Amino acid sequence: MHNKADSKNLIKNLLAVAPKHCDNCGSKYAEDDFRIVRSSAVNTVLHLKCHVCGNAYMLNVMNPLNGMVGSQRTPINIDLRGSEEIQLFAGKDPVTQNEAIDTYNEIDAEFDQKAIRDLLL
Repeated sequence: MHNKADSKNLIKNLLAVAPKHCDNCGSKYAEDDFRIVRSSAVNTVLHLKCHVCGNAYMLNVMNPLNGMVGSQRTPINIDLRGSEEIQLFAGKDPVTQNEAIDTYNEIDAEFDQKAIRDLLL
């Protein structure tokens, strides 16, 4: 991952292809609304969260090949609480069906919501 200065520079360069305003509330995005999740020679994935209404997107910016730059914005509806938590899971292997079944089998029918949350976190 980049250090903080490299991340700021990269974000400044990516602002040319990034959305300028929130499509939910119309507020202008600030540099601090962008967080780099992952960067490679091929693309950069950013988490974009409006500082006014909290609307969030994942932004996939294709790095220049033959002078062309493209971006794709995808709305996200997840229970992760911010860029830091997203980075914990970015690039990790997906949960397999067997892992999900094993976890389900560990849940006691008497558990309440808090007990289930404590088990999973």
